[in-house]
Amino acid sequence: MKRFTYFLFLALTLSFTACEQAGHSCCVKPTAAAAGKTTATTVANTTGALTDLSLYNLASDWTNQDKQPIKLEKLRGKVQLVAMIYTSCGYACPRTIADLQVLEHALRKYKPEELGITLVTLDPTRDTPARLKAFAAAHHLDARRWTLLTSQPDNIQELAALLNVKYTNDFEGNISHSNVITVLNTAGEIIYQQEGLGTNPAETVKAVEQLQQAM
Repeated sequence: MKRFTYFLFLALTLSFTACEQAGHSCCVKPTAAAAGKTTATTVANTTGALTDLSLYNLASDWTNQDKQPIKLEKLRGKVQLVAMIYTSCGYACPRTIADLQVLEHALRKYKPEELGITLVTLDPTRDTPARLKAFAAAHHLDARRWTLLTSQPDNIQELAALLNVKYTNDFEGNISHSNVITVLNTAGEIIYQQEGLGTNPAETVKAVEQLQQAM
Protein backbone atom coordinates (compact mmCIF):
# COMPACT_ATOMS: atom_id res chain seq x y z
CA MET A 1 0.00 0.00 0.00
CA LYS A 2 2.85 2.38 0.80
CA ARG A 3 4.36 1.81 -2.64
CA PHE A 4 1.00 2.41 -4.34
CA THR A 5 0.46 5.64 -2.37
CA TYR A 6 3.94 6.78 -3.30
CA PHE A 7 3.32 6.04 -6.98
CA LEU A 8 -0.04 7.78 -6.99
CA PHE A 9 1.32 10.86 -5.21
CA LEU A 10 4.10 11.33 -7.74
CA ALA A 11 1.80 10.64 -10.66
CA LEU A 12 -0.57 13.35 -9.47
CA THR A 13 2.00 15.93 -8.43
CA LEU A 14 4.57 15.78 -11.22
CA SER A 15 3.39 17.63 -14.32
CA PHE A 16 4.01 16.00 -17.67
CA THR A 17 5.46 17.86 -20.62
CA ALA A 18 6.62 16.13 -23.79
CA CYS A 19 8.19 17.44 -26.94
CA GLU A 20 7.99 16.58 -30.56
CA GLN A 21 9.98 17.57 -33.59
CA ALA A 22 7.59 17.30 -36.51
CA GLY A 23 8.06 14.22 -38.64
CA HIS A 24 10.23 12.33 -36.17
CA SER A 25 8.80 9.28 -34.45
CA CYS A 26 11.08 9.45 -31.41
CA CYS A 27 9.11 12.20 -29.76
CA VAL A 28 5.65 12.46 -28.23
CA LYS A 29 3.59 15.50 -29.11
CA PRO A 30 3.23 18.03 -26.24
CA THR A 31 0.30 20.22 -25.39
CA ALA A 32 0.56 23.71 -26.86
CA ALA A 33 1.05 25.28 -23.44
CA ALA A 34 3.76 22.86 -22.42
CA ALA A 35 6.03 22.80 -25.44
CA GLY A 36 9.58 23.89 -24.71
CA LYS A 37 8.96 24.44 -21.01
CA THR A 38 10.76 23.10 -17.98
CA THR A 39 9.12 21.87 -14.81
CA ALA A 40 10.49 22.02 -11.27
CA THR A 41 9.40 20.07 -8.24
CA THR A 42 11.08 21.36 -5.11
CA VAL A 43 11.76 18.81 -2.40
CA ALA A 44 13.40 20.10 0.77
CA ASN A 45 15.70 17.28 1.81
CA THR A 46 19.40 17.87 2.36
CA THR A 47 19.94 15.04 4.85
CA GLY A 48 20.25 12.25 2.29
CA ALA A 49 17.72 10.14 4.20
CA LEU A 50 15.16 8.27 2.10
CA THR A 51 11.61 9.60 2.25
CA ASP A 52 8.41 8.35 0.61
CA LEU A 53 9.27 10.56 -2.39
CA SER A 54 12.54 8.77 -3.12
CA LEU A 55 12.81 6.72 -6.30
CA TYR A 56 15.37 4.64 -4.44
CA ASN A 57 12.56 2.99 -2.51
CA LEU A 58 11.85 0.91 -5.59
CA ALA A 59 12.88 -2.69 -4.98
CA SER A 60 13.27 -3.56 -8.66
CA ASP A 61 16.41 -5.24 -9.98
CA TRP A 62 18.57 -3.57 -12.61
CA THR A 63 21.73 -4.38 -14.56
CA ASN A 64 24.35 -1.83 -15.59
CA GLN A 65 26.55 -1.71 -18.68
CA ASP A 66 29.16 -3.88 -16.95
CA LYS A 67 26.59 -6.66 -16.40
CA GLN A 68 26.53 -5.91 -12.68
CA PRO A 69 23.17 -6.35 -10.90
CA ILE A 70 22.24 -3.29 -8.88
CA LYS A 71 19.35 -1.64 -7.08
CA LEU A 72 18.49 1.98 -7.81
CA GLU A 73 19.58 2.79 -4.28
CA LYS A 74 23.14 2.20 -5.52
CA LEU A 75 22.83 5.66 -7.14
CA ARG A 76 22.23 7.23 -3.75
CA GLY A 77 24.66 9.70 -2.22
CA LYS A 78 25.26 12.08 -5.13
CA VAL A 79 23.18 14.28 -7.36
CA GLN A 80 22.01 12.43 -10.46
CA LEU A 81 20.93 13.53 -13.93
CA VAL A 82 18.60 10.85 -15.29
CA ALA A 83 17.20 10.31 -18.78
CA MET A 84 15.45 7.45 -20.57
CA ILE A 85 16.65 6.59 -24.08
CA TYR A 86 17.26 3.61 -26.35
CA THR A 87 20.40 2.94 -28.34
CA SER A 88 18.84 2.42 -31.78
CA CYS A 89 16.98 5.74 -31.61
CA GLY A 90 18.12 7.80 -34.55
CA TYR A 91 17.00 11.30 -33.66
CA ALA A 92 15.81 12.29 -30.20
CA CYS A 93 18.12 10.13 -28.09
CA PRO A 94 21.38 11.38 -29.63
CA ARG A 95 20.14 14.90 -28.96
CA THR A 96 19.33 13.98 -25.37
CA ILE A 97 22.87 12.61 -24.99
CA ALA A 98 24.19 15.86 -26.44
CA ASP A 99 22.09 17.86 -23.96
CA LEU A 100 23.46 15.77 -21.10
CA GLN A 101 27.01 16.31 -22.33
CA VAL A 102 26.38 20.05 -22.39
CA LEU A 103 25.26 19.78 -18.76
CA GLU A 104 28.24 17.58 -17.93
CA HIS A 105 30.59 20.22 -19.32
CA ALA A 106 28.78 23.07 -17.54
CA LEU A 107 29.01 21.13 -14.26
CA ARG A 108 32.53 19.78 -14.79
CA LYS A 109 33.74 21.30 -11.50
CA TYR A 110 31.85 18.53 -9.68
CA LYS A 111 33.64 15.21 -9.34
CA PRO A 112 32.02 11.90 -10.36
CA GLU A 113 31.57 11.25 -6.65
CA GLU A 114 29.38 14.38 -6.48
CA LEU A 115 27.45 14.21 -9.76
CA GLY A 116 26.37 11.18 -11.74
CA ILE A 117 24.52 10.74 -15.02
CA THR A 118 22.20 7.77 -15.47
CA LEU A 119 20.67 6.52 -18.71
CA VAL A 120 17.83 4.01 -18.57
CA THR A 121 16.90 2.09 -21.70
CA LEU A 122 13.34 1.99 -22.97
CA ASP A 123 14.22 -1.04 -25.12
CA PRO A 124 15.37 -3.88 -22.85
CA THR A 125 14.99 -6.51 -25.56
CA ARG A 126 17.70 -5.04 -27.77
CA ASP A 127 19.65 -2.98 -25.26
CA THR A 128 21.64 -5.68 -23.53
CA PRO A 129 24.39 -4.64 -21.10
CA ALA A 130 26.95 -5.31 -23.83
CA ARG A 131 25.09 -3.05 -26.24
CA LEU A 132 24.78 -0.34 -23.61
CA LYS A 133 28.52 -0.54 -22.97
CA ALA A 134 29.29 -0.25 -26.69
CA PHE A 135 26.90 2.70 -26.91
CA ALA A 136 28.69 4.41 -24.02
CA ALA A 137 32.05 3.87 -25.69
CA ALA A 138 30.79 5.18 -29.03
CA HIS A 139 29.57 8.37 -27.35
CA HIS A 140 32.67 8.76 -25.17
CA LEU A 141 30.70 8.53 -21.94
CA ASP A 142 33.02 8.46 -18.93
CA ALA A 143 32.26 5.28 -16.97
CA ARG A 144 33.24 7.05 -13.76
CA ARG A 145 30.25 9.35 -14.15
CA TRP A 146 27.80 7.61 -16.50
CA THR A 147 25.67 4.61 -15.53
CA LEU A 148 23.56 2.83 -18.16
CA LEU A 149 20.77 0.58 -16.89
CA THR A 150 18.41 -2.05 -18.19
CA SER A 151 15.78 -4.16 -16.46
CA GLN A 152 12.56 -6.07 -17.03
CA PRO A 153 9.87 -4.20 -19.01
CA ASP A 154 7.58 -3.83 -15.97
CA ASN A 155 10.36 -2.19 -13.97
CA ILE A 156 11.14 0.19 -16.82
CA GLN A 157 7.48 1.10 -17.17
CA GLU A 158 7.20 1.81 -13.46
CA LEU A 159 10.27 4.04 -13.42
CA ALA A 160 9.14 5.82 -16.59
CA ALA A 161 5.82 6.66 -14.95
CA LEU A 162 7.57 8.08 -11.90
CA LEU A 163 9.96 10.09 -14.06
CA ASN A 164 7.09 11.47 -16.12
CA VAL A 165 8.28 9.77 -19.30
CA LYS A 166 5.61 8.52 -21.68
CA TYR A 167 6.52 6.09 -24.43
CA THR A 168 4.92 3.76 -26.95
CA ASN A 169 6.30 1.09 -29.29
CA ASP A 170 5.35 0.77 -32.93
CA PHE A 171 5.61 -2.36 -35.07
CA GLU A 172 8.90 -1.35 -36.69
CA GLY A 173 11.14 -1.24 -33.63
CA ASN A 174 10.72 2.49 -33.01
CA ILE A 175 9.79 3.95 -29.64
CA SER A 176 8.01 7.28 -29.43
CA HIS A 177 8.85 8.92 -26.13
CA SER A 178 8.92 12.18 -24.25
CA ASN A 179 12.31 13.76 -23.66
CA VAL A 180 12.99 14.58 -20.04
CA ILE A 181 16.21 15.09 -18.09
CA THR A 182 15.54 14.73 -14.37
CA VAL A 183 17.63 16.09 -11.51
CA LEU A 184 17.58 13.84 -8.44
CA ASN A 185 18.97 14.92 -5.10
CA THR A 186 21.25 12.61 -3.11
CA ALA A 187 18.21 10.85 -1.64
CA GLY A 188 16.64 10.10 -5.02
CA GLU A 189 13.92 12.75 -4.95
CA ILE A 190 12.92 14.63 -8.09
CA ILE A 191 14.06 18.23 -7.78
CA TYR A 192 13.88 19.55 -11.33
CA GLN A 193 12.99 18.37 -14.84
CA GLN A 194 14.32 19.77 -18.10
CA GLU A 195 11.92 18.96 -20.91
CA GLY A 196 12.40 18.96 -24.64
CA LEU A 197 15.44 18.83 -26.90
CA GLY A 198 18.06 21.55 -27.11
CA THR A 199 16.57 23.26 -24.07
CA ASN A 200 18.52 26.07 -22.43
CA PRO A 201 20.33 24.25 -19.59
CA ALA A 202 20.68 27.27 -17.29
CA GLU A 203 17.88 26.29 -14.91
CA THR A 204 19.08 22.70 -14.72
CA VAL A 205 22.61 23.87 -13.92
CA LYS A 206 21.17 26.17 -11.27
CA ALA A 207 19.19 23.32 -9.70
CA VAL A 208 22.27 21.12 -9.49
CA GLU A 209 24.42 23.89 -8.07
CA GLN A 210 21.85 24.68 -5.40
CA LEU A 211 21.84 21.03 -4.37
CA GLN A 212 25.61 20.92 -4.26
CA GLN A 213 25.75 24.07 -2.15
CA ALA A 214 23.26 22.60 0.31
CA MET A 215 25.36 19.47 0.85
